[in-house]
Amino acid sequence: MTLLIPTAIIFIVLVGLFFTYLIKLRNSLYIGTLANLSLLVLLVLLVEIISVLNSQFWGIILGLAVALVGLLVFLGLTLSFIFFFINAFIVWKREGYSLSSSLTLITGIAVIAVDLLFFFNPSVGPKPLQGGVTMFLTLLIGYVLLTVWNTISSMILYRLYFPRKDKDYIIVLGSGLIDGYKVGRLLGNRIETALSFYRSEIKTTGKHPKLIFSGGQGGDELLPEGEAMQKYALEHGIPKVDTLVEDKSINTEQNLAFSRKIIEKDSGRDDNKVIFVSNNYHILRAGVLARKLKFAAFGIGAPTPFYFLPNAVIREHLAFLVMNKRANIAIIVLIALIALGTGLLLYFVPGEPIQ
Repeated sequence: MTLLIPTAIIFIVLVGLFFTYLIKLRNSLYIGTLANLSLLVLLVLLVEIISVLNSQFWGIILGLAVALVGLLVFLGLTLSFIFFFINAFIVWKREGYSLSSSLTLITGIAVIAVDLLFFFNPSVGPKPLQGGVTMFLTLLIGYVLLTVWNTISSMILYRLYFPRKDKDYIIVLGSGLIDGYKVGRLLGNRIETALSFYRSEIKTTGKHPKLIFSGGQGGDELLPEGEAMQKYALEHGIPKVDTLVEDKSINTEQNLAFSRKIIEKDSGRDDNKVIFVSNNYHILRAGVLARKLKFAAFGIGAPTPFYFLPNAVIREHLAFLVMNKRANIAIIVLIALIALGTGLLLYFVPGEPIQ
């Protein structure tokens, strides 16, 4: 009995949900989950179609394509430590030594550890213990890889946003200042992206959206980030009347919450059309936080130097894990229980020796 029709229905439902989230609810990691599930079901659907057609040729083509992709993914994951080590060296050279600039180094070491476990699989201790530990590590590593892929997919898909030039406010999310007072390259890219949208909206519609520069003053900064960003914009020809400063926030959630209060106070209403700007790796998490705050705002991403992206993406992924810590802890506990069950099964139901 073929599963072609049920599989096709599931695929259509998933694609419909994906586009619903992408258009209306993109401030969510579900866009990546739905996209990946849709691709997986599409693969199953293709297998079903080939089975119904009884086509040996297309079966071979699909099998070779899946095998090739699988091989590339396997080699990429296995050898990725080389890329991570090179990137760590480049980041250290340009950004200096710190924990946040060493994330690719730590990831590279973790990849080597996984490679050693996979290829050498040291047999230490009784078989029930080996089986339980192997099951735990296999499921845990698989879960980590799945969450990483989901985060990266969601980040990429979130950028497929081309807002209309009808916005009332543009929030620029702050970032650390260089030497305590200068706008650096990352923050400068955020401001330039916001100014580009601002000028484009004026040119397209004649409407002047207001720019809100959001960022408080860090312990090593000589002035609030919001003020430094406003100064940058004024020096690049933006009228001061079109700018506002939020200078109390110390994190992304406060950037959005405090900026919304300024918007409501400035406009006297709560139905304004708002976008926010940050670097491309950061806009998804900012969007998730906006949704948490029930703030109807989506983000547009500013370019980020390529060498900086791996560290930044790892940091964002860790932030997502912390944001969803209860669910992640529950899944790790479930994995541990499955591993324990595997060990107990091997202990009480030992396999018969092969004659």
